Amino acid sequence: MSPFAVCAFAVLAVLAVSAVKRLNPELASVAVAVAGTVIFVYIAESLVPFVRFIKSSAESVGSEGYFSLMLKALAISLCCKMSADICRDCGESLLASRVELAGKVGIVLLSLPIVTNLLEIAKDLI
Repeated sequence: MSPFAVCAFAVLAVLAVSAVKRLNPELASVAVAVAGTVIFVYIAESLVPFVRFIKSSAESVGSEGYFSLMLKALAISLCCKMSADICRDCGESLLASRVELAGKVGIVLLSLPIVTNLLEIAKDLI
């Protein structure tokens, strides 16, 4: 599926959601969430070759651990962004803000090993 196919799918989904919204407004939010999830899954699958390339490059340099942390942080941010957008579409902006905060906290906690390594390097230099 190309980016043009994603655009076409999104336009068709918007048209379908508009039709569903007239009949059953509660179901429209579910339809938007499903369409967004389908697009997100496509994007995630499209990134697989890029991730493999970066992973092999990181292995050749010897920094697999940092790559793993970076990939986990990317996954957390994408998942939280998508969830927050769905919450906003459903009119729950407070919940969306909390999801974004949880993602930020998760990334900070994930980065603790890197901060620890940097502090050890700084201590060795002093």
